[in-house]
Amino acid sequence: MKGKLIILEGIDGSGTTTQSFLLYNILNKKYKVKLTKEPYNKKIINFIKRAKDSLVDLYFFLLDRYFHYNLIENWLKEFNFVICDRSFPSTLAYQWYSTYLKNIIPENIILFLDKISRKNINPNYVFILDIDPKIALNRLAYKKNKSDIKKFEKIDFLKKVRKGYIYFAKKFKWHIIDANQQINLVNQNIINKIKL
Repeated sequence: MKGKLIILEGIDGSGTTTQSFLLYNILNKKYKVKLTKEPYNKKIINFIKRAKDSLVDLYFFLLDRYFHYNLIENWLKEFNFVICDRSFPSTLAYQWYSTYLKNIIPENIILFLDKISRKNINPNYVFILDIDPKIALNRLAYKKNKSDIKKFEKIDFLKKVRKGYIYFAKKFKWHIIDANQQINLVNQNIINKIKL
């Protein structure tokens, strides 16, 4: 049986990491499950932290994804589920939709580059954890283990990213989950949409 790929997405502070762990713990009781996240490669993460331009960010995220999806391709043969805390929807929303790149790279080109970077592997489920950016940033302020890449955690930027997620969610019929709710309710809404 070929494994199913589940991607959890949303702006910084939306709870993708928390929900990924919760989903992993539930599915892992009955199935073989692999939990992973993007960006994946620590060396590339360090380059992204220092990058000052959205185009450079885009190149690094696509490179990271190419290597990561080589692993995901094998994991899907070994595991029933592969849960990914962020993946290509982040690049579409963060690096393309919310930056100047949207004005110079046509949408069909960014989608083509993205598809190559993930080896034409399509997810079975994409969940967009939709949340008010103000609430998300308040959550981050109290979070002990903050994200590896803090340069994206700005209210005006996250408002654009949120619009980007909604745009692509509607385009590709991804599941939009209200992440303003309590953690257990968000988790239940995700579980209810997965066919086991």
